[in-house]
Amino acid sequence: MNKVFLLLGLGLLSFTIACGSSGGGNNNSFGGGNNSNSKLSGQYAYQLSGIDLSTGSFFREAGVFTADGNGNITAGTDDFAEGTSVSLAVTTTGTYSISSDGTGSGVFNFANGSSLTFAFTVVDSSQIDLIEVDGLATAGGTARLQTASAFSAPPSGTFAFRLHTFGTTADSSVGAVGAFTVANGTITGNEDVERTGTLSSLPLSGSFNFPDATSGRGTGTFDDGVATTPFAYYMIDSSTVLLFSTNAGTNGLGQVEKQTATSFNTASLSGGYAFGSRGDTATVDAVRTVGSFTADGSGNISAGALDSVQDGTSSTNVTLTGSGSYTMASNGRAAVTLPASTGTIQEIYWMVSPSRAFFLVDDSTKVEDGTADLQSGSFSNSSVNGTYVFLNDGYTLSTSDTFDRVGTLTADGSGTLVVNYAVNVTGSASTVTLNGSYSVASNGRMTGSVNSLSNNLVFYLVSGNQAYILQNDSGAEIDGSMLKQQ
Repeated sequence: MNKVFLLLGLGLLSFTIACGSSGGGNNNSFGGGNNSNSKLSGQYAYQLSGIDLSTGSFFREAGVFTADGNGNITAGTDDFAEGTSVSLAVTTTGTYSISSDGTGSGVFNFANGSSLTFAFTVVDSSQIDLIEVDGLATAGGTARLQTASAFSAPPSGTFAFRLHTFGTTADSSVGAVGAFTVANGTITGNEDVERTGTLSSLPLSGSFNFPDATSGRGTGTFDDGVATTPFAYYMIDSSTVLLFSTNAGTNGLGQVEKQTATSFNTASLSGGYAFGSRGDTATVDAVRTVGSFTADGSGNISAGALDSVQDGTSSTNVTLTGSGSYTMASNGRAAVTLPASTGTIQEIYWMVSPSRAFFLVDDSTKVEDGTADLQSGSFSNSSVNGTYVFLNDGYTLSTSDTFDRVGTLTADGSGTLVVNYAVNVTGSASTVTLNGSYSVASNGRMTGSVNSLSNNLVFYLVSGNQAYILQNDSGAEIDGSMLKQQ
């Protein structure tokens, strides 16, 4: 595919399914009002995914770019994969502009003479969320500020990871979570992998080569004895690394985070956790789930709920009944049983820390993986107060529309909200402002209704600053996440 598809996004959690061709009755004066071009300054690494509108194919992309704080993208390099086509290390320059509310637009120019127009919203100086708006694809992504001091050597230490790849069909999807130690670039560890309908626990070996001293980009391999996965990696800092599969015909993205403990036990999983996951059934990106549960630190799970859409069929506020359970190994691997009213759910967690984990759903009918975060604080309508940045991606089965949205959600702490966003629906871009309402339950499950969009928005709060989101409408596959704007 032509490189005009650079910066097509990583679908985190989606929000709405309406086409968004017209706005509501509000003005556009949201956000902190103190943003400018200087808010985007430094070198950023990104991970991206989307749908090529000319072929209908899913793709994945990752790389780095440098913003000068004055509206210029001075350098960059991009890796891209669609189907069996892989294009590596394509150079990039461009321009951008940021409004006072943190929304912005930009153009990326590529070495092959093509270009890309994108819209974005600033979370803070260390992160932006962005979507493509030039009509060639629907996609959205996240870029994070890098720490250059981490570029001097390969990652070092013990890390938990999550990696999801898919091939030319969803049946060839692979989801993996695990932990490994890197010493002098050599990997030793363990993983749980869902492959061709079977969950396996396997030893993991491989390597991280030295990163480029300027970009923080390096290469490496994972080998679990069944398959070897070559990848490019991008240093965010010494504790966080982004992954991009470079194996032709197997497109994938992943994340690596340093474990904060040398040993874990049952008490390492304790408190309320909110989570979000997505995956593939017979179709790519055909299942999305958000929810929460409470672990007691002694091997028991209770007081949970979840919402999901799988192949267009929605499940709403599914409760955990009876007693769930978990076991924890010293390396951070937890076997988790969630007793949902719709059927028992088996999952494998690998702990980054007692407050964060990557997990894989043990289900032969799908390849689904995600992230869980420890909830903090009590929850009510007043917990959601201020301006939040949200990023969406998804598609509708009924209309075959694909779309992405990025923008702000402003909540007043009393149940009223306004959404203001840029949207790309199957190649048609526009901006939208709409009114809505919300209600927050004590477990952090927030429901929302936005006029002309949907009455079935579901948010599971990690805190008053962060949430996993699902558009829980039948016939839709849409999820996302939101972070409070700083």
